[in-house]
Amino acid sequence: MAGIQGVSWGERRQYASRLFESQRYRAASRVLTDLVAAAPRDLDLRMLLARSYYYTAHLSLAEAELRHVLRDEPAHASVHLALARVLERRHRCSEAAPHMRIADTMTARDLLALRHPHSASPRLAA
Repeated sequence: MAGIQGVSWGERRQYASRLFESQRYRAASRVLTDLVAAAPRDLDLRMLLARSYYYTAHLSLAEAELRHVLRDEPAHASVHLALARVLERRHRCSEAAPHMRIADTMTARDLLALRHPHSASPRLAA
């Protein structure tokens, strides 16, 4: 579909999303690869491509995409979590552990911020 004349960018993106949502991960990754090549700075597309690779057991490709996203978004908890899961599946648990800790810490910080919305860094009551 990526090479078809007259198909808009948005239509291709929606098509890739529909393929992913219908668990057709291999087909989604083919469309997403073309979209990412055309828009390499679109981190949402890269994340969807990484997840497609993960579900089709293309773990080295998933890892590469996730590391690319982390270079641009180092404070993104879900990217750290996804990378930790990929590394665990590749039996590289010692490499996964720091990413899991970062994801856990970021998630905990976000949950605390929700409990204390008026404070950037909530303090414990004395």
